[in-house]
Amino acid sequence: MSKFMGLLKNEYIKQLKKKSTLFIFILVAVFAFGLAGLVKLSLMIGGDIDEIKEKFTSYDYSEDIDREKEAGNDDLVEYYTYLQDNKINRTNWKNDLATVMFNMGGDRNAVAYVATVGYEGDVKELYGGFIKNNDWKGYYEFLKTRTDDKDLIWGIDYRLDNDIAPEENSYADDADWRNSVLDSYIMYTIRAKNSFSEEQKQGLKDEALTAKYRLENDVSVNIAGSSMTEMMSGQDGTYESGGIEKQTLWTSFASSTSVVSFIGMLIIVIAGGIIASEFSNGTIKFLLINPRTRGKILLSKYVTVISIGYIMMILCYIFSLISSIIFFGTSDMGAMYIKTSAGVTKAISGFTYIFEQYLLSSIYVVVMATFAFAISSVVKSSSLAIGLGIFAMSMGENAVQILKMAFNVDAGRYTIFANADLQTIAQGQTLFPGQTLGFAIAVIAIHMVVFLLTAWDGFVRRDI
Repeated sequence: MSKFMGLLKNEYIKQLKKKSTLFIFILVAVFAFGLAGLVKLSLMIGGDIDEIKEKFTSYDYSEDIDREKEAGNDDLVEYYTYLQDNKINRTNWKNDLATVMFNMGGDRNAVAYVATVGYEGDVKELYGGFIKNNDWKGYYEFLKTRTDDKDLIWGIDYRLDNDIAPEENSYADDADWRNSVLDSYIMYTIRAKNSFSEEQKQGLKDEALTAKYRLENDVSVNIAGSSMTEMMSGQDGTYESGGIEKQTLWTSFASSTSVVSFIGMLIIVIAGGIIASEFSNGTIKFLLINPRTRGKILLSKYVTVISIGYIMMILCYIFSLISSIIFFGTSDMGAMYIKTSAGVTKAISGFTYIFEQYLLSSIYVVVMATFAFAISSVVKSSSLAIGLGIFAMSMGENAVQILKMAFNVDAGRYTIFANADLQTIAQGQTLFPGQTLGFAIAVIAIHMVVFLLTAWDGFVRRDI
């Protein structure tokens, strides 16, 4: 073991002495640290947040009224005038009621509309009374009488029992996060009930269960599906409490997993040259005169490549977290990742979730690095090994998609490129029907064995 550790130490010394390796480490650190700044900048230049916020929270509909008067749309003039007179902004809970009262269309899955289907009374008088008296409790009591859906009734009772008044202004800095989640729960429950596709129905039920879990466990921030776009504006134009201004460290930290593919390219550079350069430079002779078997020398080089890759990922994780805190502060550091799939809810710490994503993303990096390592063991040109590795990593998945989508070639399911993205496969989003996580792992394992055997055979049998 001590002899092998000596070989490993020697390989690390050789790699760290290279300026290219040092440059790679600096590049990873700079890229990871600067990602938060880029995210922050993109959010700042993505639009005038104050202008958007003012539009959705304003009670002034004079421009809309004037426009509809010129167009001769009397119904719309009456509608906007009503909103203005009753101070109902576009995020106010009364807006949905007014939309139904004046038959303005809107979302047919909205609870305010669904509750009136088959109602024989005067909807305008009923909803008008709720608006005039600000009687949100009366409104939700009415909703209970219009459904026998136990899930929907649970959401309504949760609001009533906990005295959670719907928001007058969903963009307010002190807006209750439970309102957003409750609205989502009710919306998904109704849509699931009205869905024709079983697959779509299950997906909507899963979303409703996720919202229910958050309400029952008092989880204010869920980072599932976090992205720059979703952080700026959620499904209803807002993101949790505080609306479009709700930007936390998760805005960029959740995006840092994309850096792993970039790290993969850099690791391929090291893997593609670690053996080929020894032969092309003639230094392999000095290495083999030591009383070490070729197998141990090969293993030490491979371990060096893979371990350097994981060191880079750990650095990326740490620097991304630090920079995210610097640019976005420590708000909501206790956020969780909550996701429901096929009725089973997974809830873990946000930090643990992102670390898992790093590990899952690293699988493809390891496979492609092993491929470049195998090529490096059978060719003299490190440039060729690096080039083939980078080409395979960047174009392989696209090639499989083209074969499947354009030519319906099902054999692509057996390639490494169709099975490397374990994150997507684990979520059931696969290119080929019936593709499971177990199948993907088996394909990856077979490819790894082939690559390693190729590397071993090429290095052991190779003449100096």
